[in-house]
Order: sequence, then C-alpha cells, then structure tokens
Amino acid sequence: MIISAFAEYLKTFNSDIPSVVILSRWLKSKLMKEPENNVERVIHSEICLAQSKLGVFMLVGKTPTGKILLESLYNFALSYEQHKFSKWVHDLKPGDFQRIDKS
Repeated sequence: MIISAFAEYLKTFNSDIPSVVILSRWLKSKLMKEPENNVERVIHSEICLAQSKLGVFMLVGKTPTGKILLESLYNFALSYEQHKFSKWVHDLKPGDFQRIDKS
C-alpha cells in the first residue's frame, strides 16, 4: 500500500532526479502535514523526521516495523534506479560505444 503510493508519486518525476532523493522529499512532505489517509497515518505512526538547526533532516523508524518500512522503501527506490539503468543500457546500440582515439 505505501510502496504503491510512492511508486505512483515516483512516476510523476523526471528520470534525472535520483529516486532516493524523491523518496526523501516524499516522506518529508508526508510527515510535515497532518495525515489525510491511511498511507499517511501509517507513515506518521512508523517514521519520525529529525531535523538539525542547520536544516539537515534524517528519517528514523520509530518502531522495528518502521525501520523495516524505511528499508523497504529505500530498497524499492534503489531497484527503480537499477530498472532505469537497465532500460538505458537496453536502448544503447553498438555504435554508441565508438572508440575514442587518443592520438
């Protein structure tokens, strides 16, 4: 449920932005406002947003299941990056690997 909500959010972004950055922005936006649905309620109950005086923030699991949730979301973001890379490699042609002569 939560991963599918993040996946839908992830589809709306440019592929140049790393998915881990998008994940952190998504979680931060969910934690900075009052929960409106079950996904946001679970995020609020399982994940904490800690912020320093310099504005640096860190996402922390409040409970063991919160830690597992964070790890699962992070792994999903990484697998999405791997998927984008494999699509990019699949679209390459042999001519894209032209040797650069250093003479």
